[in-house]
Amino acid sequence: MRRPGLCLLALLCLVCAAGSVPLYRDSLPNGLVLLTYEDPRLPAVDLKFVCRSGASHDPSGKAGLAGLTNGMLLRGTRTRTAADIDELIEFLGARVRIRGDHDHQAVEFKLLSRHLDTILGLLSDIILNPGFGNDELATERARALSSARYRYENPGAVAVLEFDRLLFQGHPYARPASGDTVDLKNLERNDLVAFHQTHYLPNNCFLIAVGDVDHVELGRKVADLFGDWQPGPVPVLDVPKLSFPEKLTVKVITRPGLNQSYVALGNPGIAISHPDMLTVRVMSFILGGSATASRFGQTVREAAGLAYDVRCWFDRRTLPGAYRATVQTADPKAAVGYMLRDIGLMIDSSATARELEIAQNYYSGSYPLRYSSARGKLYEVTDMELYGLGSDWLDLFPDRIRSITLDDIRAAARNHLYPGRHYAVIVTNLSKEDLGLEDVIWVD
Repeated sequence: MRRPGLCLLALLCLVCAAGSVPLYRDSLPNGLVLLTYEDPRLPAVDLKFVCRSGASHDPSGKAGLAGLTNGMLLRGTRTRTAADIDELIEFLGARVRIRGDHDHQAVEFKLLSRHLDTILGLLSDIILNPGFGNDELATERARALSSARYRYENPGAVAVLEFDRLLFQGHPYARPASGDTVDLKNLERNDLVAFHQTHYLPNNCFLIAVGDVDHVELGRKVADLFGDWQPGPVPVLDVPKLSFPEKLTVKVITRPGLNQSYVALGNPGIAISHPDMLTVRVMSFILGGSATASRFGQTVREAAGLAYDVRCWFDRRTLPGAYRATVQTADPKAAVGYMLRDIGLMIDSSATARELEIAQNYYSGSYPLRYSSARGKLYEVTDMELYGLGSDWLDLFPDRIRSITLDDIRAAARNHLYPGRHYAVIVTNLSKEDLGLEDVIWVD
């Protein structure tokens, strides 16, 4: 039954190795995708398993379910205890980490290549046979609750969390990916089992290997371990369209003990698949990508002396995210005023040739450095597959950045920045009356 799968693997390897990057994309008949980046210079492998369903698929009232389910994969299987898994990883000298966000969940291993068979066996066991023991669940849930409580003690994190609730009303991105103190305490074993059975399907997952590994041999091993895993229907999200406020809409959270104000502001953005995404990345870098060299940095930090760090960026997510700007300042009215002014100037007059050159040099120059490490390759390949960026993404990224023009920047600013229609959250020691903001909509 697996023999045709192995033939298909071999065929796809030949097709996908045509580019200059030694990356192979294979697929099992059940839909599991395998991406292999061969780099034999060191006897090590970075391995990453990705489920395409992240926290966006958390049911209403169960924020944090996807992350808790993924975290529990390392806390025991039907035949191994959490201690067994920890001891094996430590014995092999391997490293493991759990990662996730709204768009995906992942388990990453870093290991010596001679231990690949053992780690692959462990990986298949935790994915296919999770135990979800009640005692381990109580421990993991308590840890997640502790982290959620800590976030609410951080005023900068509160500004971001409340901004998301304001901008993404009725949308999965409104919920914190790692859960909150209300929903986490109510998650039970049956919730995790149901999420795993619904979303951890071969046709909803992929596996990446970077390093000292042969793609043909790895394909056979993966087929042996995962070939009998049965595919199934994957739920499709139905989300509301994001809306813009009529004018600047502000929520104030007053904390008397603060000596600084924490501001998060922005407007609905675009999905990572949008054709303007690279252009808005360059445009937002010019506007607020650097705490010192950007327009925000020069205006708010250097000239006015109002903040140590001020930035802006566009979310890069499966669904349309947000354009975001953040600042920590003792004078939020003045800082927000300067930021809105700079956004307006970007819309009116675009960037300069020098600003565009600096941004293009940053992206095209930092990309090879970021991509040079095994972990950098792992993350770039993850984005390429998760977001459907195309098999030529790794080859063409620098050229695509270099092809962006000043006219492109101007059009992106006019199409995706809305300074008069922002949402803003300010966590501050001031009341809304003391802030002195004018012509705004206040929300509770």
